[in-house]
Amino acid sequence: MKKVSNVLLIFVFVVQLHAQHTYDSNQELASIDQDFPSASMNTQPDTGDNGFKFETFPTSINSKYSDYGIGFFREKFISFSARKIGALSKIDPNTKEPYTKIYCSDITYEWDLRRPSLFSHILNKGENLGTIAFSEDGNTIYFTKSLKEDTQTFQLYKAIMNPNREGEWINITSLPFNNPSYSIENPHLSRDGKTLYFSSNMPEAIGGFDIFKVAIVGDNTYEEVERIEGSVNTVLDEKFPQTSLDGQYLYFSSKGHNSSGGFDIYRSRKASLGYVATLNLGNTINTPKDEIAYIPATKTIGYFTSDREGGKGSYDIYKLKEYIVDQKVSGTIRDTQTQILLEGATVILLDADGEEVGTAVSDKKGQYSFPVDAFLDYTLLSYKEGFKRNSTSFDTNTNLVTTFEANLTLDAKPAEIVETKEKAFIKIENILFDYNSSRIKEISTITLNTVIATLEANPDIKIAINAHTDVRGSSAYNLKLSKERAASSMRYLLSKGIPKSRLTSEGYGESQPLIDCTSCNEEQHEINRRVEFIIIRE
Repeated sequence: MKKVSNVLLIFVFVVQLHAQHTYDSNQELASIDQDFPSASMNTQPDTGDNGFKFETFPTSINSKYSDYGIGFFREKFISFSARKIGALSKIDPNTKEPYTKIYCSDITYEWDLRRPSLFSHILNKGENLGTIAFSEDGNTIYFTKSLKEDTQTFQLYKAIMNPNREGEWINITSLPFNNPSYSIENPHLSRDGKTLYFSSNMPEAIGGFDIFKVAIVGDNTYEEVERIEGSVNTVLDEKFPQTSLDGQYLYFSSKGHNSSGGFDIYRSRKASLGYVATLNLGNTINTPKDEIAYIPATKTIGYFTSDREGGKGSYDIYKLKEYIVDQKVSGTIRDTQTQILLEGATVILLDADGEEVGTAVSDKKGQYSFPVDAFLDYTLLSYKEGFKRNSTSFDTNTNLVTTFEANLTLDAKPAEIVETKEKAFIKIENILFDYNSSRIKEISTITLNTVIATLEANPDIKIAINAHTDVRGSSAYNLKLSKERAASSMRYLLSKGIPKSRLTSEGYGESQPLIDCTSCNEEQHEINRRVEFIIIRE
């Protein structure tokens, strides 16, 4: 059997039929269509796949009654169902189906479900049972059950497992924020066990049911209940909260957000200001019927519940497979003016909150690359010594594209003027030439352009272009080569509009080394092999 992580994916599965139904076949869902008529008058827009691709399959435990998924507990799949067990099953007067009970099922290698059996005889008695949530260690449970006098209103309870008897739940307590005037449903416990999510139509809701959270600060101590911040809740119903395996997203079902009809499944990203960037999971999973209670099992496998056409009962549990690809953003860094590819530029990837996700350095071809996630907003920040910083933003609006392209350009800064007691000069990186040639390498035109920018910003200064070689080769050859390289540098400045009256050029060969060495290493040779731009003082 395929192993399911003890991460305990706890979810809430509750359902609401459409407005034409007399009763809600999921007892944990109270209809709000009468209070909000627009809930049953959706424009049903075509969202398309919205960048998602799912394949769905009915599971083998669906019955002719209503079946709803919940999550996982110790390598079993947990559901609640109105399936009839025994001849004397108690009938809900509203739904005309048996009262719902909690079941557990085996999970096959193909993630299908088998052999549902009652989960707990202690919990499965009396009123309707709804969704439940477990702590990560499986020793604490939060569960919902309906009021005796109202099978449509649920309250939330906590129990712990008897340490001396596996599977026996004891110390059942009502949570302090229960109130018979409103329903509390769909509990979901965060992975760290510190936050309990649920849906409720309590007075603080914007409209109908909203998703709330409460911090757990002790064994039976809770902070104030608060509606979650961000773009999740609307004036229509939001239910079935479920955090993703990495805790970065909140899955939920909603009649709002311009759904395609009934409840659709959505995803919101966790941010500093709440849950934002709410996305419909698209028409490869959502239909004009109700799709609820998305439960991720792995990165690509999960479950949900729906009353879509072709089902076996009123509501059925479906397995889903999501098709995703590994994604990256890549591009090049170029000099703005020359469009020359820049090696050694630093690129920083920032998320929508400005947090650094990764850092890279462009290679010899000016290229960089980062892995990214789908459906996020990113910013790329790039810088290099001698250049101004630049940035660009992009979004990954699908999980089906392997590579997003984002190219950047950097503006070279004007070269710095340095004043010393001995001389004033324009400070630059060394000008590079082809081997034993006065031909300027293309990359050095960027450096010469920074000299031009400085000369244009300071129209009164004149410069002497002085070229020097290392000691290798004959003195006569080095003198000739240095004169040619100085002249070549001056010709480039002239070609860009600098007046000849502001320029002189001269070569000094090997006669003025910066490092006087008889057996120089390569680094010393490179320092001595240079072109200087000396400011001529009047």
